[in-house]
Amino acid sequence: MLDLHNIRTTYDNHINTEHLCDMALHIWGEDSQEMMKTFEPSDAMLTKYDHSIVKNEKAIRGQRVLDLGCNHGLYSYMAMRHGASHVVGVEPRGMFVDGLNAFSEKNNFPMKFYKAYDTDLANLVKEHNIDTVIMMSMDTYIPWEERMYDLRRSDVKWIILQLTSLPKTWMQMDKEISDNVKAKFGMPVGFTLHYESHNVDTRAVINPLHRDKADPTTGFQHIGPDGEVDLTKSHFIRSLRSRDYISKFIEHAGFTVESSLTQDEPIPDQTSVAMAHGVYQWYLLHNKKQG
Repeated sequence: MLDLHNIRTTYDNHINTEHLCDMALHIWGEDSQEMMKTFEPSDAMLTKYDHSIVKNEKAIRGQRVLDLGCNHGLYSYMAMRHGASHVVGVEPRGMFVDGLNAFSEKNNFPMKFYKAYDTDLANLVKEHNIDTVIMMSMDTYIPWEERMYDLRRSDVKWIILQLTSLPKTWMQMDKEISDNVKAKFGMPVGFTLHYESHNVDTRAVINPLHRDKADPTTGFQHIGPDGEVDLTKSHFIRSLRSRDYISKFIEHAGFTVESSLTQDEPIPDQTSVAMAHGVYQWYLLHNKKQG
């Protein structure tokens, strides 16, 4: 059972509410200020903060950290507040990148944000001599295995993952199918499920098929003449992986698992599309180089 009271205390000790208001002001403008006056972190937000930042401080303090798909920059900011020596945020939406850079420069923070995609990860890691990469809920939108191979080949020391995983009980192979697969291809180690979905949430710009159609400022795609998302054109494929497969792939790629946490009870988070399909799992991986 999570001790949300203690997590909230840690959050309050590291957050500066004036910084949050200033961050929102630079991204969303004056309209955000009234909302920020009553802002309270949700249980889901505190859980993600605890499992991704607080419990992984040894991979953050004194390290050069890259936050892939940093969104509004809150977790990039929290990594900095937990001792990161430098933070690089990667985000394809211009309104976030421009606003966060203005916020960081105003406050003289060691944070820099780039308008880029997951395919730019390897180059940015090398360019900024990154020690730790954070990937929170990126696995359903990107070719996750390719990015993990990029990191395994790099000099990155730590990878912090928040994944949406599926229990193996959600899909069991028929014995005849299982025996046939084993005979031809080897032992099954898990599965990936693919969902037909829509680009209607805030991370729609990640869909590589329609990047050229995304508004460079907001990231919104497939907007019709009425200003709403055109659902007849917004289809894409979302992929979710089983826990067994994720674990086996991490072993196969050669990472060392420092810690692993699995969501064992529902997290109230009605805004998360991924949470409607699976459960969260968190990893801290050590990329020990061979030789």
